[in-house]
Amino acid sequence: MPQRNFHLRVADKILSYQPKGGLDTSSNLFLHMAGVRHADVRDHCERVALLAETVATKLEMDAKAAFFAGLLHDIGKVMLPADLFDGHNISVEEYSRVKEHAYDGFLALKDMHLFTALCCGAHHAMYKAGYGVKQEDFPKDWGIGSIKKVLEISAIVSVCDFIDAFTHRKTEIKDGSDKGGSDLASMLESKYPDDLIIVHTALKAARV
Repeated sequence: MPQRNFHLRVADKILSYQPKGGLDTSSNLFLHMAGVRHADVRDHCERVALLAETVATKLEMDAKAAFFAGLLHDIGKVMLPADLFDGHNISVEEYSRVKEHAYDGFLALKDMHLFTALCCGAHHAMYKAGYGVKQEDFPKDWGIGSIKKVLEISAIVSVCDFIDAFTHRKTEIKDGSDKGGSDLASMLESKYPDDLIIVHTALKAARV
């Protein structure tokens, strides 16, 4: 699909969901901001959003929540230098800076779109040695159902994020999750042993 048509598809999807609370404006602002100096991040987020939406639909989960969490999951990266995402194998020091994006994304969104903010902050916290938001970042008055939904959507976004990064980037995987196997499926199964249904559904949806 031509790149312009792909961007229009995502823009149309934002409108079709008719999100409340200005989530459409925040999403479009992020895409325009990322397009200035972080075009690869924008493209990655659009692909993750569409894949996450598909996976959530197949699993009969909230496709709208998965789409917007996928679209905004890397919003924290626009606060970091663009050369950290230019495709080179980053150093350990650079990776420590990159890891800040998950929590920064949560901070940027939490006062406007708390559910999506928590998903953004949690998408790298869904596996061993992950990073991002912690238990204390969740509202104290939230019930178990709301927390469970955040974790379910975050797991979908996390798996879709890994699949897209694996299939579109050529850089070394810094968190060591490539050591879990020689192919994408075995890596994902090792990284997400508690979310195998999501893993297998996402792999099938992504056709990899």
